[in-house]
Amino acid sequence: MNTRRQKKVSPAKQLGILAMQFRGTRDEAERTSIAQAYSRAVAELIAGKKWRRIPPLEDQLPDEWMPENFFEYWSLCPPSRRADRRN
Repeated sequence: MNTRRQKKVSPAKQLGILAMQFRGTRDEAERTSIAQAYSRAVAELIAGKKWRRIPPLEDQLPDEWMPENFFEYWSLCPPSRRADRRN
C-alpha cells in the first residue's frame, strides 16, 4: 500500500489561501469559520517567533475580521481604536 505524505501548508501560506476563500464567499457562517482558521494560523505564526514580514494586503482579511493579536504583533491600531482616534 502506497501512502503519500501530504505536505503541510505553512501558516504564512495558509493566510493567503484563507483570505482568498474569504473573498470568494458572502456566506456569514462560512466567513466566520474562515476567520477562525485565519486566527489559528496567526497564533501559530506568533508562537513560532519567526514571523518577520507582515502579510501583503491580499493575504489579509478586512480589518474588522482580523484577529486582535495580529494588530498587537505588528504594533498596529485595531479598527475600533482607529475610529476613537478621529475624535
